[in-house]
Amino acid sequence: MKKSGIGFILLVMMITNIYGERLSEPLESIITESEVSTVQEEIQQPVTVQSVRSFLSGYDPSEHTKGQLRAGYINFSGDGSPHTNAYALAGHVHMYTQRWNGLMVGAEAYGVLNLGNNQEHFNLNSDFFDVEGKSFILLSQAYLDGKWGNTEIRLGRQSLDTPHADSDDLRMIPNYFEAYWITNRDVDDLTLSAGFINRMAGWENAVDSSEFVNVGKTLGVDHRMDGIYYASASYEGIKDLSLSLWYYNYNDIANVIYAEAGYEHALSKNISLVLGLQYDGSQETGDALLGKQDAQTYGISLEANFADIGVTVLCAYNQDNGDTGAMGLSLGGGPFFTSMEDQTLDALGTSGSAWMIGAGYDFGKLGVDDLIFGIAYGSFNADDSSLYKSREIDAILEYNFNDKITAIAAYASVDFKVNGRENYDQFRVIANYSF
Repeated sequence: MKKSGIGFILLVMMITNIYGERLSEPLESIITESEVSTVQEEIQQPVTVQSVRSFLSGYDPSEHTKGQLRAGYINFSGDGSPHTNAYALAGHVHMYTQRWNGLMVGAEAYGVLNLGNNQEHFNLNSDFFDVEGKSFILLSQAYLDGKWGNTEIRLGRQSLDTPHADSDDLRMIPNYFEAYWITNRDVDDLTLSAGFINRMAGWENAVDSSEFVNVGKTLGVDHRMDGIYYASASYEGIKDLSLSLWYYNYNDIANVIYAEAGYEHALSKNISLVLGLQYDGSQETGDALLGKQDAQTYGISLEANFADIGVTVLCAYNQDNGDTGAMGLSLGGGPFFTSMEDQTLDALGTSGSAWMIGAGYDFGKLGVDDLIFGIAYGSFNADDSSLYKSREIDAILEYNFNDKITAIAAYASVDFKVNGRENYDQFRVIANYSF
């Protein structure tokens, strides 16, 4: 569903006119009390284990309940590769109905506009646009949501936040999924969910960001795949401890188990620690359309927050002991603690390890509120270092001008230590205005 840049602007203006009165109201006055409670339950988690990648790609659901304008620039320079760059404007509006007998309908239109007539195809960074490097409009969300007591269902196009299927919001448009799920919270502090993922759109669907395509094509299967089934249980009944267990069945590809634990401990009034542990394993199943799958990945993360001086220190380690290396079936950024702006453990394609260390500083301690700077260093090594060995340095600057306007700049430099792979640098800036 592609349109010209003028079509995109007219669509945004038309929808804003029609729904402007509703969009200008406070969120609480538009959504029913039960829905506000549901949103809060989904967003609030006592213990969150962060990686550099998850910090950079964070998806805030509250920003996608109304609308947003986004401007972006990206520059990629590699040894021996063409220099590419792009700048673009994007935006979305989200509409929803009041609940009736527990049911509501939600929809979101997302558009990306190529601003540069002088951006030629041969040096255009394709991460921002459709497969032809052009502007597009996508019906990114269109779902039916039902909530009765402690049970909720959602059917249709939507955003997801699971370990192996997530928005990974690093470019002009995040990832979206055609999915169907049910969640139940009848037992205190226990959340049970099950779902099915059929199609994917967005910058990481590997085919065309402007279209919802079968997840089989995203994963590299030649023919249509029946989809991905999942089930999960999350428990938060122990103070300062979060536990979650996930099972995925990639039809005729693999069965996957993912487990994570996060524990937070306050050493003093101004110093706190967050410890994370994870396990990710896969085994081929059915027709094994993508061949042997044998991941046995372990991870540990430690985050130290020094509130009195505005410093956060993060370090993490992942080790995979399987025959085929860390699982490369994630629809998005993936769950690994060592994941950075670009490099992730599953890029090795074989057994190996990764570690990273980073630090962030909050300039509020110097009187500049809402300005954060971070720097991180990561190492990614196959057990056979002749196959894969890389280093990555990331630098991040984030500033919140106010509660509506935010901007983040990220620089990544990747240096390979094996023959046949090119070093490269990448710089991007994304600014958001939420309304």
